[in-house]
Amino acid sequence: MKTKKTKLNKYKMDLEQELNSRQREAVLHGEGPLLILAGAGSGKTRVITYRIAHLIQAREVPPYRVLAVTFTNKAAGAMQERVKRLVGEARGLWISTFHAFGARVLRRHAELLGYGRDFVIYDEDDVKKLGKGVLRELDLDPELYRVENMLRAVERAKHRLKGPGEGGVQKGEEANFYGRYQKRLHQANAFDFADLIFQTHRLWERHTPVLLEYQGRFEHVLVDEFQDTDHAQYGLLKLLCRSDANICVVGDDDQSIYMWRGADVSHILGFKRNYPNAHVVKLERNYRSTANILAAASRLIVRNRNRHEKTLWTEDEPGMPVQFMYLADERDEADWVARTILEGNPRQRDCEQRRESGGPGQVAVFYRMNAQSRAMEEAFRLYGLPYVVVGGTRFFDRKEVRDLVAYLRLITNPKSDLDLLRIVNVPARGIGKLTRERLHAAATRADRSIWENLMSDVHDDLRKAEREKVLRFRDLMEGLRKESANLDPEEIIELCIQRTGYLKALSKEGTETSMARQENLRELVTAAMEFSSMTGDHTLEGFMQHVALVTNVDMTQNGAEAVSLMTLHAAKGLEFDWVFMVGLEEGMLPHYRSLKPDADGHRTHGGVEEERRLCYVGMTRARRRLLLSCAQSRSIFGRTERNPPSRFLEDVPGVGYRDLSDESFQDAPPRTATLGSADFDLDAEDEVAIDYCDEYAQIPAGSARPDGPVGWVGKQVDHASFGCGFVTDAQSSSRGVKLVIDFKFVGKKVVYSNYVRVVGE
Repeated sequence: MKTKKTKLNKYKMDLEQELNSRQREAVLHGEGPLLILAGAGSGKTRVITYRIAHLIQAREVPPYRVLAVTFTNKAAGAMQERVKRLVGEARGLWISTFHAFGARVLRRHAELLGYGRDFVIYDEDDVKKLGKGVLRELDLDPELYRVENMLRAVERAKHRLKGPGEGGVQKGEEANFYGRYQKRLHQANAFDFADLIFQTHRLWERHTPVLLEYQGRFEHVLVDEFQDTDHAQYGLLKLLCRSDANICVVGDDDQSIYMWRGADVSHILGFKRNYPNAHVVKLERNYRSTANILAAASRLIVRNRNRHEKTLWTEDEPGMPVQFMYLADERDEADWVARTILEGNPRQRDCEQRRESGGPGQVAVFYRMNAQSRAMEEAFRLYGLPYVVVGGTRFFDRKEVRDLVAYLRLITNPKSDLDLLRIVNVPARGIGKLTRERLHAAATRADRSIWENLMSDVHDDLRKAEREKVLRFRDLMEGLRKESANLDPEEIIELCIQRTGYLKALSKEGTETSMARQENLRELVTAAMEFSSMTGDHTLEGFMQHVALVTNVDMTQNGAEAVSLMTLHAAKGLEFDWVFMVGLEEGMLPHYRSLKPDADGHRTHGGVEEERRLCYVGMTRARRRLLLSCAQSRSIFGRTERNPPSRFLEDVPGVGYRDLSDESFQDAPPRTATLGSADFDLDAEDEVAIDYCDEYAQIPAGSARPDGPVGWVGKQVDHASFGCGFVTDAQSSSRGVKLVIDFKFVGKKVVYSNYVRVVGE
């Protein structure tokens, strides 16, 4: 007993040292429901793990009577590890994702639902194959009833806890598909991912003794990221935890940004309706950001109507003011971001008094849509700045972009078998793997390219149905080649997108992913427009050479010394010393889809409020420096738009963007508008940074340098990151001379001339 008492005393002393008063209040809460409203950076993970440890060690709750659920395996693993460090091995403790919990329950009781305990869980590919089989069984046209749409309808129904034909969730063929799909799953003794919650709810709803068993087993239930629960997950929790149960939910309604994925912010806003005796603890002290950043974020989020009132604060210094830049277009915006990072030179240790970041790995650029990464990626490549696209793929590596590039290459070089085989069935034309193998084999025997074989009159290796489909593709490509002869690259891309049916196929899917892919296709049009305007080269061959050089300049890294590019959705849960939030314009953030009226023709605040929460999440990722930007005009998705600055900038004190008129762009875009401090001068600080931190700085204008592009070719140059190399090509651009440099150790890269030094001059 003496040893046990010593441990408890030590643990209590740790609580005093490790937690603030509000955190301790949450950890030490006794019986009954508990709602912990944990603001950004307030230490919610620490609180939930300390509460679990306190229950086990101080209150002597057996570990097997504690259940903690969260949303990702990574979060569950981190929570398990933290608890282990606090209390040692806690055998029987359940810490898992919602879906892993459901799978575990179903494994024990599957026979009550007519399944065997040896059931399998189908992944996305398995489900798609099964769905296609169901469409064939029901004799449904896959063009009219796309399998992705039908499966999404099934998933929506399960998230709403509705079976086939229940509650009018599905209609007509959707209901028939759902019923047959579930029958096939049952016959295969399989569950899909949504079933792990849906079927567990059914189990408890229909078999009261099983529900009572779990209600009796778990004395305490803790839920992390509660604001992200969907209808099915919360329904499961309400069955498990009666109104007087010891349920502890931790979350922040201000960070609910996954409505499009089924998350419902009303669960955290209305928690006290289902649990009227719930004790509420607000964690408002922030341990991440400076006071200036928190002030800006708080002034933004307070405009939302549907939220719990709370205000983040910190004991840290005010820090640097939040900075706002109003730029001419997306190219200037990307250029400004890259130069600010390079000229700030966060790697240089001699500038500690000026350094606001621990290195490029502590810098992030956030944007609303994936397509916005292209301008950033090209600027970073030109400046030789390492980057990584987090939670996504580099623009020119995205499947839909590579597909369109394959079409373009096939137009310029029809003998490219690799490109032909890539897109002959993209979008789907019924030209399957076996047909493609026959095309390749026939061309190999004839010792010529597949295209040359297709242009001949001999197609004996193909069956009639195969031959008709392949020849239709040949005619399509031949038409594209002829029509594109006198068109600019952007016009050819538009022609390909429309004629091939690629855009139409994506629009039929109607998913968030397919809409993002459509945006990427249109953004390729913008890339071609920019190439032509910057270089004066209006040939498809020139643009394809540019793309080849861009894709071969691999500036991505996975280490700590790369800038992170990501969407605002991907940023949740992360933090960085420097955060750039770009594209703060109406239609971008808030996104244009959030501004559309509802089915009754009324504009709703739900979509805009979620967009405001998304903006808030981005702002509160910043530790030391937050930089916001918007553009007067933006070329995106193949068109140039002039949208006003985002309404969210009105909520941030000191922006003053209304004073920046269109006339101010006649000569040059304004350099900076700074939030909260009229004395802060970005240019002056940059000048000091360049004087003392010139590893990545621009070469001084007075240095001996060639006058124009021609004078650069053949010169030996030196770059701070890449070392020595020889210039093999040079082109004028609106930002200076773009050089193609063959570096000794890293190969060919494209870099602006301002960032290299001519060796020996």
